[in-house]
Amino acid sequence: MAKIGVQNFLYGTLTEAQDGTPSYATAKKPGKAVSCNVSISSNDAKLYADDGLAESDTSFQSGTVSIEVDNADLTTQSTLLGHAISNDEMIRKATDTAPYVGLGRIVTKMVNGDYKYKVEFLSKVKFSEPSQENTTKGESVEFGTTTLEGIVSTLADGTWSKTQTFDTMTEAKTYLNGLFEATPSA
Repeated sequence: MAKIGVQNFLYGTLTEAQDGTPSYATAKKPGKAVSCNVSISSNDAKLYADDGLAESDTSFQSGTVSIEVDNADLTTQSTLLGHAISNDEMIRKATDTAPYVGLGRIVTKMVNGDYKYKVEFLSKVKFSEPSQENTTKGESVEFGTTTLEGIVSTLADGTWSKTQTFDTMTEAKTYLNGLFEATPSA
């Protein structure tokens, strides 16, 4: 299986009920997907007994995600970073707090000559202020993009990610949108 593309970044603000049940605001698109990098840190504990490995733990500890988009507009930045917008102006304050969000994407894959569409969803992410880099236009044009970095955490029940692969892009989009629209069962 070969990964050959990434698209359809979607995010929605996360609310965790007192009992830990998650719900997400309506999905929004932060910009067109350029790249995505998820790096997971795992626990690495080993217990040796009777001269051999008796127990080991390689469970999820935390993670980071870095998404690169073609253009993160002010609405996207203010929502993901906890900033205010007033009269079309984004105001950053040292006291702003970024909310937790759910973040999803669709990875296009080739499996035995057929396209497949894998939805990858991170259940709880908090983004931080991006670095800003700008260069002057020289003899040739170079496009600039925006990279947003976040910390991946677990929900109260320990869930940190959901993944499912589909035969069609339509099925993948429906599933991804449904992760944001799903209402908790009673």
